[in-house]
Amino acid sequence: MSPLRSSATATFEMANAVGAQVPIDLSIDPEAYTYDFVIVGGGTAGCCLASRLSEDPAVKVLLIERGPLRDDWASKVPLISSNPYAKDAPVGRWWAQPLPQADGRPLEVVCGEALGGTSSINCMLYTRGTPGDYNRWSELGNNGWGYHDLEPYFVKSENTQSHPPSEWRGKHGPWLNQTHPHIPYRSMEYLIDALERAGIQHTDDTNSPHAPAASYAPPDVAQDSKNYRHSTFRAFLPPELCQERADRLKICTDTLVMRIEVVNGNGQAHARGVYFEATDYRLAGRRFYAQARREVVLCAGALVSPQILQLSGIGPRAHLEKVGIPVQCDLPGVGNHLQDHIAVPLTYEIPIEDSLHGLEANPFKAAKELLRYLLTGKGIFSLPFQPLAIYVPSRLLDSDGRLSVTSPQALDTSFPENRPDLEIMPNANNCTDHEITGKGIFTLIVGLIRPKSKGSVRLASSNPRARPDVDLGFLTNEDDYVPLRKGLKLSMNLAKDMRERGYPLQDLIVPGGTDDGSLDRFIRQNLRTCYHYTSTCRMGRKDDDDRPGVVDKELRVHGGFDESTVPTATIPCYIGLIGTRVRIIMSSFPEL
Repeated sequence: MSPLRSSATATFEMANAVGAQVPIDLSIDPEAYTYDFVIVGGGTAGCCLASRLSEDPAVKVLLIERGPLRDDWASKVPLISSNPYAKDAPVGRWWAQPLPQADGRPLEVVCGEALGGTSSINCMLYTRGTPGDYNRWSELGNNGWGYHDLEPYFVKSENTQSHPPSEWRGKHGPWLNQTHPHIPYRSMEYLIDALERAGIQHTDDTNSPHAPAASYAPPDVAQDSKNYRHSTFRAFLPPELCQERADRLKICTDTLVMRIEVVNGNGQAHARGVYFEATDYRLAGRRFYAQARREVVLCAGALVSPQILQLSGIGPRAHLEKVGIPVQCDLPGVGNHLQDHIAVPLTYEIPIEDSLHGLEANPFKAAKELLRYLLTGKGIFSLPFQPLAIYVPSRLLDSDGRLSVTSPQALDTSFPENRPDLEIMPNANNCTDHEITGKGIFTLIVGLIRPKSKGSVRLASSNPRARPDVDLGFLTNEDDYVPLRKGLKLSMNLAKDMRERGYPLQDLIVPGGTDDGSLDRFIRQNLRTCYHYTSTCRMGRKDDDDRPGVVDKELRVHGGFDESTVPTATIPCYIGLIGTRVRIIMSSFPEL
């Protein structure tokens, strides 16, 4: 494995430069492979944490990422880099277990595998969630995790380009974001008018703690002033910073963690180091080891973090014994409580020139738009796939999917009971698994963002190269049908309004009726993942019989470990955020 260089020639040292062969060569100075912190996972959280910890000149940090360094031009262009199904997209993709509640269909799980993680390939939405989300965490016994505890860290980390500075918006942080108020689709103009007539009000800032529970707005997106994607890699680990800190910050890309070394003594478990190899199996003849003086920090995402813990002997005893992993710590919560936003798309045919598919049908238009982006940084290539964010609490929708607000207090999202549980995501492209060619497509995705259903992540085998066994668990709690039905009815009402006002919208893939049976059948046949996996290493009490926690409120693994986990996996219950969860980890190291 050889060093990689970014466009600015910052060298990222690979495993053979920072690790020691196993067994450890005693002739090598231990300092050559010992760090204060070893961070497993260079994704959304890992990049931020590596930057934060390495601010201290006396602290040595090793960051290990399974995927590559992707810093070429295409990786920065929003329209090009937001397709996880592109041939060369830096993602991990594999099939989850077939879902009985989806008529036996398996769904594909997708996660980013590159420096920056999923922030390098997602739709760039920068959405924190509501104050009530975090206040609910505090109610669950996680003191210090309420909204007002975390707001200063949101402000400190961001640099908003579109909003004035305020107590809740920052202008001096490393992570840039902006909004795109101009939307180049006629369909969205008609949709906005329909939203207003439905009583769903516009808000100036979706990340304002005062935004009403039922509202819409162009979302904040993580982009810089050139309209390039601003992933956490580009925000927190730019080449000049890596060069400046080269003596204390080492980054291994294309490197697969095999397991964490766990030792026990005096009734305490200790995560001493990490074993790793090249991700490319053709280069995997050597295994390497890095030791941590202070902590191993696991932030490999909600699917891979529990896999690594289980490979290390930390997890449900019965499962570990079944796959032949020696048990270091019987921790039943590891890999349980998996949640994801459940999505059901409604698909309509529209004029192809008003759809992203117009670029496929008209190469001249595609070339013109690309040239426009190259010259000005504007146009379709600069925009997110989702131009509007629409949030609605299903409890405020009647049986016909119509909004009914009895008092202004019902829209106050600082109260957990008022949080929206539905997000309607409009897209000018096909968002289904069906192949639809030669047509313009408009999609309204109904997203359940506070599901009650839960799944799990387990080892498929003791081989670290095998993808974990994922059970998404969608609709295992039948209560989830209720808000989804209401969300479908609301979306169908919006589409009907658009059509009645003159927009040429034709049904393609929609329910055959509005009775519960028709809607439930449509949900089962068309549900899909939103790729927003969470809670498999949830923060909470270890002795909670119903939902045993994996980490405490300091994000340290239960069982006496001096090991932390700081990915979305630790979220104790689902919140409505998409792209900014990394900021919460800063509160774990307030002394830095």
